[in-house]
Amino acid sequence: MKKYLFVVILAIILISVFLIFTYINSNPSSNNVNLSNVNKTYSQKFCINAANNNIIMNIALANGITCFRTDISFSSSKNATIMNVVNNNGEYLGILDYQTVNAQPSQNGCASGCNWSLSNWNNSIREALKKYPKINEWEIYNEPLFGEFQSGYENGSALHYFNMIKSAYEIIKQVEPNSTIVCFGGAELFPISTVQQEYYFYKNVWSYGASKYCDAISVHAYSMPIYNLTQDPYQNVSLKQVYNFTINLYENLTKKPIWITETGIPSNNFTVGVNLSQQKQASFLTQEFNFFSDYPFIKRVYWYDLIGGTGAGADFGLLNATSLKTKPAFNSFIYFIKNSKK
Repeated sequence: MKKYLFVVILAIILISVFLIFTYINSNPSSNNVNLSNVNKTYSQKFCINAANNNIIMNIALANGITCFRTDISFSSSKNATIMNVVNNNGEYLGILDYQTVNAQPSQNGCASGCNWSLSNWNNSIREALKKYPKINEWEIYNEPLFGEFQSGYENGSALHYFNMIKSAYEIIKQVEPNSTIVCFGGAELFPISTVQQEYYFYKNVWSYGASKYCDAISVHAYSMPIYNLTQDPYQNVSLKQVYNFTINLYENLTKKPIWITETGIPSNNFTVGVNLSQQKQASFLTQEFNFFSDYPFIKRVYWYDLIGGTGAGADFGLLNATSLKTKPAFNSFIYFIKNSKK
């Protein structure tokens, strides 16, 4: 009798495990979110880098995505796309950078329009305010220490970058006092060697008095080739611990709200030595967003990006570039949108 009862109980347990496993793997939302946080409400706003065309942006808007980020240029097609978004209750963080001053980056540095001055920078800001009157969030440059993006007045000098922040702030606030100015352009949170180099640059920028001209700061959270927060890029130090250290480093320096304006991993194996997939992309998005949501001073998280390319390169997109079908990570992203109080 006891033996028979044991067999019955074991059978019930096995059937239960099977049903749970089947449910998790057949339910997209269960497969892409941390089930321990199903009832959690997030205080952050979740956004995405995108300004492709009206068809693609309308897919985002139709799914409740309303918060975007893009470089500011003066092409008529980009203007039409951005205006379509903001006219449909979307908002943009506009990046004032090399595109705004019409400098063209390349792998070997600036390709054209390289010799711009602080005066050119100021004029381009005034033009951006006229061209995009419905944008009221502005980021001062993108990755100012990245060699391909440096040109003209933005030459890696902390003082020059401070002057760009100060003049942009004064010009923008004169037109729209309630605008938000986001500084640092994406200070890297990983790896440690890059953080060490960049932190002293931004510390110098801050020492010139940037606190007066910044409403928030921008950081970038790229972890290649590490694609799991529990992975150990250093001896007995996980990616989660590195992120925790560097996030607090910038919060302690600035005491400003932090916006993670870029983070993401590809959904494809774009080079030798990686093993990625659409499911891993979805899993990493969920890990990161849940992790960043535990920091009250992190106010926004922007995924990079909405749609990737069709070539052999890294595809960070949440939409398939050919079919425009959603990837699993898109469903995970929408989960956070729906559960955000913002």
